[in-house]
Amino acid sequence: MKIYIITLKLNDFFVFSSHLTFSEIKGVSYTVYRPSQYIHNYPLMYALTDLLYVSLASPSLSVDEIEYKDLDEIEKILYVYPARPRSIRLMRLLGNIRGEGFAEPSEAHPKTIYPWHVAHIVFTPGSIFESVLITYEDDIRLPKTIRIGVKRQGVFTVEYHEADIIGFTDGFSDPINLGDVVRRGLRPDSFTKLLETRTKRKNAPGSNMIVIGEYRRRMLSIIKADINGEEIVFRLPLLGRP
Repeated sequence: MKIYIITLKLNDFFVFSSHLTFSEIKGVSYTVYRPSQYIHNYPLMYALTDLLYVSLASPSLSVDEIEYKDLDEIEKILYVYPARPRSIRLMRLLGNIRGEGFAEPSEAHPKTIYPWHVAHIVFTPGSIFESVLITYEDDIRLPKTIRIGVKRQGVFTVEYHEADIIGFTDGFSDPINLGDVVRRGLRPDSFTKLLETRTKRKNAPGSNMIVIGEYRRRMLSIIKADINGEEIVFRLPLLGRP
């Protein structure tokens, strides 16, 4: 087993909707979709094994639980935690097409951000996220470039830095998938929600929630790597191979 701190640098635009608000310009009211600053770990796990998350997991119908195809097998090879922001850049994109054409669709296509009369807050090139990756086998080919989803357009350059466990502590964790840690017997004593997605992994309650967990016992591994002369540290419950 090896532990890496990984750095993900965005090369193009990256958009997903976590929060819904409204805005108004010159009397015109429209929807504004805002992303969370955290990236769910399931699309990262697919991307790091060269699989496309949307085609394998994203539902075409409105459901509460879905089968994450191949995820059980992926977890036997590697596990990646949700990514936290390190340095992000944001841009506001206004899709102002509705009412401009000869005919308009009655319902927007579910897999595109166009052509609604809406604004999207998107991450722009140069944004950097970081996470912790655990590999359970030695001969894994780790990609240098990944793409997260079809509609999200997110192409990232990935750097891998071998990390060490320098101790154990209690207190507050870095971002974790609540359902994953509960399934592995590492339930936090309490938690604060950072991100909640629409669908859960089948038979895994809480897997749609990314949280900061509070642990009152020394269950958090202190994971450290030196990256470009800077000490980067995560505090996480360590998930062994299932």
